[in-house]
Amino acid sequence: MKFSRRSLLVPVLLAGMAVPLAALPASAATGGSDGDRTPPSLSLGDGPSDKQSVTVVRPNAEGKTDQVQVGGARLTGYDASGGHAVLSAGSSSNGVKGSPAELRAGDVIAGPATAVTPQGVLVKVKAVHPQPGGSVSVDTESATLADALGDGKADVRVPLTAADLKVKSPDGGGKVSAPQSAPQGNGQGIRFDVDVPMPSGVKPTEGHSSALKGHLDLKPEMLFAYERAHWYSVQPSKATIGLAADYDYGFAAHAEGTASYDTGHKPLHIPAAEVDVNKTVWVGPVPIVLNLKVNYFYDISADGKVTLDAEQDTKGRLEVGAKYDADKGWSALSGTEPTTTGTPTRVEGSATLKGGVGTHAELGLYGAVGVAADVMPYLKATVHGTAGGEQPKDPKGVQDPKSINETLNDAKADWALYGGGELTGSFFARLNVFGTKVLDKTWDFPKVSYEHKLAGSQA
Repeated sequence: MKFSRRSLLVPVLLAGMAVPLAALPASAATGGSDGDRTPPSLSLGDGPSDKQSVTVVRPNAEGKTDQVQVGGARLTGYDASGGHAVLSAGSSSNGVKGSPAELRAGDVIAGPATAVTPQGVLVKVKAVHPQPGGSVSVDTESATLADALGDGKADVRVPLTAADLKVKSPDGGGKVSAPQSAPQGNGQGIRFDVDVPMPSGVKPTEGHSSALKGHLDLKPEMLFAYERAHWYSVQPSKATIGLAADYDYGFAAHAEGTASYDTGHKPLHIPAAEVDVNKTVWVGPVPIVLNLKVNYFYDISADGKVTLDAEQDTKGRLEVGAKYDADKGWSALSGTEPTTTGTPTRVEGSATLKGGVGTHAELGLYGAVGVAADVMPYLKATVHGTAGGEQPKDPKGVQDPKSINETLNDAKADWALYGGGELTGSFFARLNVFGTKVLDKTWDFPKVSYEHKLAGSQA
């Protein structure tokens, strides 16, 4: 079964984020050849041999940037709130010429994720103060990607490995492993197995050890795009920040409850409860630090006595995040439709039961949050009477799939099983590192809410 196109955004955030770069319109050019109207391509690089060193660039009058040789200097001190940084000379064995003394006002410092700057750094130099031993102290102010990258265009997809996804609280009711779908030796992606803690009054049905559990196989990649030509605008004309992934998400509900209850969005304290990513990639010589933070929660509710044995599985390719176009402003990413299947076996009682595992995710650059979203995929059963029960089995003790629907539909009960999802998201103007304008401090993505009938007593 297929959901609406916009339902794509729902399963992605359980892990925790391309947009085509069309050529700028020729009519925007002020003159020159076709080559002059197209900004140069910025390729994904390996970065310096010393992954702790910073890059310093100097914007020029032509809209480009020139790299300043600072001898592999590292940031050995950084005070973001006070606007101060200390750069010390790199190791003499790295063979890189130059020194931090080459810095001057107007230069842009871009640094990777390190112990001193765990979320990277992107600042502009206001003043330089030489220190003994070849170090320099600098006064800084915020910089933008346009300051660091200048004219250029890039469309970068960076696969995330299990090593990139840093999971906190490695004890509790779940586990993290390599995805089952990953080829042997392929470190991309991660698998979460979640055993959801139940509130009082809810227990597993007979023959099952868990009332609600879920899994997620995810092979994610970070999305980053940038395009600017200074004759068109001092701001980027296109930009993207997001996450894309192939995924397989499913959960099984085998629960019975005896009273009304509602957990609300309580934190889910399991190993997958908090996931952090601070991934550094080099676009040209400039380190770009992409940040992702995900918190898990669970949501269970019922309004009467109900017993449910049902499962749901969703597979697809997703994209979530935000893209910018100079003519249209910021908007949410979207993509293809996911496919969901359900395998109901038994529903009885007189109530509505809803349960699932959701996430709150935040995505940004250099520690500045830009996109946030709450996602709640769920299974919901509504029932009055009894449906299902003991199913016919073949001589080997296996249920006959054909007889399941016949038995359910013949049962004297009104029942239905739904797969659904809810998504709310926002973009924050404080992600000004892109150098683009946002009129409001925050604005909300259009709310996505869907519910699709997987099975029931009525067609």
